Formats: sequence, structure tokens, C-alpha cells
Amino acid sequence: MSLADDYDVDVTFYHRDGTIYADTRAGAGEPLLALLDALGLDRYQAEGDVWHQIPDEMDEIAMKALADQAAPLLARAGYRVDIDAGLFGGTAYRAALAEQAAHRPAPPPTPPAAQARRTR
Repeated sequence: MSLADDYDVDVTFYHRDGTIYADTRAGAGEPLLALLDALGLDRYQAEGDVWHQIPDEMDEIAMKALADQAAPLLARAGYRVDIDAGLFGGTAYRAALAEQAAHRPAPPPTPPAAQARRTR
């Protein structure tokens, strides 16, 4: 079980001990893992657990910028993303939420009879 599983998302970004992690669901598919690789995150694996993190050799500003750019790209690719809002001041978090909302199906239109009842 991973943090992403706990939050019911595909990827969760969080900060711990000076490192920014991108935790994926247990058993995440290779397309998601490869996308995180392509975005510049380092992949690690131990005892069947797979996770990504922003490269440690980056300075803190570059680490945050990389994660801030990756989150909306993941959301645009259809993945559900959770971000520790304190990590980026909420910028990437709001962008990821907006991107996910843009890909949700629109609610069905209200029937004219229901509209008429509301105006009375």
C-alpha cells in the first residue's frame, strides 16, 4: 500500500527530509512510471516497492519547479494527482485540480421543466 493508494490517486507529491517524492499506486503500470521517468524524476525500487523522486542534486528551487511542471502534465495525461499544498504554495495543486476538472464529463443539461420550476 502506498500514499497514493491511501489518497485514492495515481500520484501524490510530498516533501520529506529535503527530498520531493512522487509516490504512485501499488502496482502502477509502466506507462505512468515511464512518464514520470520522462519528466525527469528518478525511479527507485526496493522489495517490490517503486517510487520516484526529484533528483537530489537539484537545488530546492529547481526541485520545486520540476514538480510544479510535472503535476499538471500528469493530470493532462489523465492521471489523478495529489500534491501536498504546502509544497508549492498551492500553485501546482490548483493547476492539477483545474486540469482534472477540465477532463471530467459535463453534467447533463437541466430539462426545461426543471428550469421553469426554479424560476417560480
